[in-house]
Amino acid sequence: MKRLFGDKAFYKNLFIVAAPIVVQQLITSSVQLVDNVMVGKLGELAIGSVSVVNQLFFVVILITFGAMGGAGVYTAQYFGSKDYPKLKQTFRFKLLIGLSIALFSFLVFTFLGKLLMAQFTTNPQIISYGVDYYSIIKWSMFPWAISVAISNSFRETGITKPLLTISIVAIITNTVLNYILIFGKFGAPELGITGAAIATLISRFVEFGLMFLLLLKRGQHFSTKITSLFKIDKTVLWAIVLMAIPLTLNETLWSTGQAMFLQAYSTRGENALAAMNIAGAISQLVFITFGGIGTAVAVMVGNTLGRNELKEAKENAMKLVTFAVIFAFLTGIILIVLSFFILGIYDVTEETKQIAKFVIRINGIFIPVYSFNVAMYFTLRSGGDTRSTLMMDAGYMWVVSVPIAILLSRLTSLPITLLFLIVQLMDIPKMFFAVSRYKKEHWVKNLAIAE
Repeated sequence: MKRLFGDKAFYKNLFIVAAPIVVQQLITSSVQLVDNVMVGKLGELAIGSVSVVNQLFFVVILITFGAMGGAGVYTAQYFGSKDYPKLKQTFRFKLLIGLSIALFSFLVFTFLGKLLMAQFTTNPQIISYGVDYYSIIKWSMFPWAISVAISNSFRETGITKPLLTISIVAIITNTVLNYILIFGKFGAPELGITGAAIATLISRFVEFGLMFLLLLKRGQHFSTKITSLFKIDKTVLWAIVLMAIPLTLNETLWSTGQAMFLQAYSTRGENALAAMNIAGAISQLVFITFGGIGTAVAVMVGNTLGRNELKEAKENAMKLVTFAVIFAFLTGIILIVLSFFILGIYDVTEETKQIAKFVIRINGIFIPVYSFNVAMYFTLRSGGDTRSTLMMDAGYMWVVSVPIAILLSRLTSLPITLLFLIVQLMDIPKMFFAVSRYKKEHWVKNLAIAE
């Protein structure tokens, strides 16, 4: 049992590292839920269009996380070994790759946005709403990319509390502006979906401004001058690129896989599309634990590997996986309880509510499975075993889950509820595959001295 559970000091450290991230994401998810409800007041077509655009942006977001994640593995380990010159180089890489992806995604949405929307729906009104929304949102990718580079570096070096404050300010800004601009309050014009997009854009710039101030004040270990932005040693750059390629490929495949799931679900009609958006926003209230797990593993396993304390890293990993599953079980109960009354805040049809209720309850039941896989993923990633993460995450999704979703959506008339349930069941076999990769211990490695 000692292998599975830590002492008081272990959980105190876990709380210090993970709690600010969980609280930050809880606030973010709560506000996103409020935003979701506000857009929902505009009808199912509006919420469906936002759902599609957000899914497309989700692909960009995860690709960015994957590319920066390659540098992030080294950020955690260089910080653990106190190699600050190389630590700065990982931050430079994040800035460069983040802005490059932002520019590419901006161009894609500018020239191909409408075509991408048409892959999810043939309803001209949903496409029209979506075009209005992404034509503004796409500008937010630039400040967002820089903010992510800064915030990820702070998290990987164990500084998380200030990020919570910044998130609170940004999301309050977003919520207040949403209310004013969507519904035309306090003399402002009633802009509907366009108002929601403008509110998001402004809040991204507010977040960026605060992140930049934090960088100037507390980012001395990894901050860099603009004139030094392109100064990255070839050995460090090559190591990061080798790490980033499989991570980026994984996130690209995983996020596009999620888009394929939504596309499959959308074949069941506009009610299904709206319901999946609603259920996703509500489920995020408990899925916030995943961010805490990832941060805890990066710090408590990644930093430990960087100090060459391999045995302690393995012990920490097992204890974190155990905690993740138990905590997820408790949050799953909360999610199921919420499903009985929270949908009453939406102005949508009863059919949409019933679909959303079923999806929320399935998520509540399966969150321990999701959490186990997330903990395993970040453990493997902390030691640079990106081959295993690619195989167990996106590889598994595209070999097993995505084909099943596509075939069932095209070749059967199964209702959306059963279609969703079958897809989620596919996460159970993935647990056993993750364990097999974990036991091989390719991830138990000090990358800071392994170059």
